[in-house]
Amino acid sequence: MNLAALPSILINIISPIVLVAAIGFLLAKTIDVDARSISRLMLYLFTPALVFASTYRATLSREYVAIGAFAIAITALMGLVSWLLIKLRRYDRVTGSAFALAVLFVNAGNYGLPLIFFAYGDAGLARAAFYFTTSAILTQTLGIFIAARGNASARQALLNVFKLPLVYAVGLGLVFNLARIAVPEPLMKSVDLASSGAVPIMLAILGIELAGVTLENDRALISLATFAKLVITPLLAFPLAALLGLEGITRAVCILQASMPTAVMASIVAVEFDARPKLVTGIIFASTLGSVVSLTILLGILK
Repeated sequence: MNLAALPSILINIISPIVLVAAIGFLLAKTIDVDARSISRLMLYLFTPALVFASTYRATLSREYVAIGAFAIAITALMGLVSWLLIKLRRYDRVTGSAFALAVLFVNAGNYGLPLIFFAYGDAGLARAAFYFTTSAILTQTLGIFIAARGNASARQALLNVFKLPLVYAVGLGLVFNLARIAVPEPLMKSVDLASSGAVPIMLAILGIELAGVTLENDRALISLATFAKLVITPLLAFPLAALLGLEGITRAVCILQASMPTAVMASIVAVEFDARPKLVTGIIFASTLGSVVSLTILLGILK
């Protein structure tokens, strides 16, 4: 087990994430920051730009189809786990939506991409980026449905998915990629400029949400969600990777990405649809701290 890598992970990956989130935390404590308005910018501008750029540039091959299939399958499996835990714990509808959001969606972008680059270089990063694209699509479609379902009917929740630009950004990215249509350079520069702002804004929003979170009231729920995220998910990811025939770097990347802490995007979606965002943020906080240990163990196993 490569425990010697832990100091480098802390310095090169964890500390930049903590620093930007800490700035958001301090801003929320010192000035009046409207998290909802910033979150809406994230949903309607920065994330669609990021996903369009990733989809447009992705190299689509059989190996990448397997990565996408793994991301969808592990989400489905954890969806079943979430449903069982929600029923066993008898959570109300809104709390169930928040719990499912936190368990299902992973921080495959601002945490997963740099960690995998550190561990596996450019070859790992290319695969991790495609996993992130698939994860972002799930977060912005199924995630929005789950979040909205807590306070809306199934029909209204489904309609909310198609009110946001992410679905159309993904579709356009795939069309332009498969048809080999070149996006005009000035337009692509604008897309890249917007997409480059997605990660730091996500982290700033995380800090802003953390400024108002109180962990005492939901310790049991937060602990259960964190355990599901960091322990149950990797235990399911290993046999799933074997079932899909994944090997080498692709196998390692899929298992690591699936085992990342809860996505910052889950908090953004929870804020937008009022699905107990402070609870979701608490789970993000706890799972991110716990992932320092869990991901180090996984890297030691996979190396």
